[in-house]
Amino acid sequence: MKNILFSSLAAAVLAGGALKAQTFNDASGDIDPSISTGGGTLDILSTEVSNPTPTDIRFNITVNGNISTNTGGVDWGNFMVGIATGGTGTTTGNAWNRPINLNSPIGGMNYWIGSWVNGGGGAQLWSYNGTSWIEQTGSAPTISLTAGATSQISLTLLFASIGAPSGDWYFDVYSSGGGASDSAVDALSNPDVAITSWAGPYTSSQNPPGTGISVVPEPSTYALLAISALGLAGYAARRRARR
Repeated sequence: MKNILFSSLAAAVLAGGALKAQTFNDASGDIDPSISTGGGTLDILSTEVSNPTPTDIRFNITVNGNISTNTGGVDWGNFMVGIATGGTGTTTGNAWNRPINLNSPIGGMNYWIGSWVNGGGGAQLWSYNGTSWIEQTGSAPTISLTAGATSQISLTLLFASIGAPSGDWYFDVYSSGGGASDSAVDALSNPDVAITSWAGPYTSSQNPPGTGISVVPEPSTYALLAISALGLAGYAARRRARR
């Protein structure tokens, strides 16, 4: 099992530059036979993380089924992202009170993105204040659905809405059913079966140790950062010379 890591470099780039999009893959068919896959829609294949604008972050989740009943698919399922940025977090539960937990090397979950694909889709962002979860109604992610033999659930939100972390931070992506007590049918960071019954529970952790995946900027971004640094140095030198 692996947790998925963003480095401090990636956080700096998200604050004002181009992030190299990275795709994190999960095994297909890693759902227990006793649990419905929703026609494959609960089977997470991958998630691409990128910033479509200098201030946004996007989780683009690909699943192994058709999420549109208009084309013979199955339009149900919940898709969630648990995030630990090193702030005050919890290792027990989440904003939707699902039996899904996250325990990273920098602490528990302090942000939760919850989404659904039925009825055209919708999404929420929640933050943890040390005692309770609070919905961030003014910072709700936008959701975009692309149906097909494999479908995509795209969740986009302001990077600042998850605290714009400047250090390493961790996340995991989960699929689940519509029941309030349903656990993680599939988890991006786990290539094996996550749960053997709907109630779970499931915990993302690095015990046993997992693999950290760093996000790095495009080579062109390195060049832009270097040029910016040189420009600032030249400006400071000119100011000193005028004094």
